[in-house]
Amino acid sequence: MLKIIHITCVVLSFSLFFLRGIWLMRGSPIMRQRWLRIAPHSIDTVLLTSAILLAWQLGYTPANSPWLAAKIVALLLYIGLGMLAFRFAKTHPMRFAAWMAALLTFAYIVATAITHDPFLTF
Repeated sequence: MLKIIHITCVVLSFSLFFLRGIWLMRGSPIMRQRWLRIAPHSIDTVLLTSAILLAWQLGYTPANSPWLAAKIVALLLYIGLGMLAFRFAKTHPMRFAAWMAALLTFAYIVATAITHDPFLTF
């Protein structure tokens, strides 16, 4: 059940991040709606909590699972790029570049989770 919650939150988090990026690039007024400032944090809190519980339940730690350590580092990068895209970047090209880099980082996180390989050697 915990894995289902985690994967559901991954899908919701990505979907909302992707949509928010499109709305940001288009200058949509929907970006000013209150729910859009609350929902991502709520979803990501459940996502992170389920990730920690899953790792604990399965006995994974960053010390004994290099792929998990890589995911954590990539997660920090993803958060930083998201903050740059949605808050700090002042120009449209910089926002777009940060958003695209965040999407690629997200893809790396998911691929690492699936393969348990931080170097993605399929």
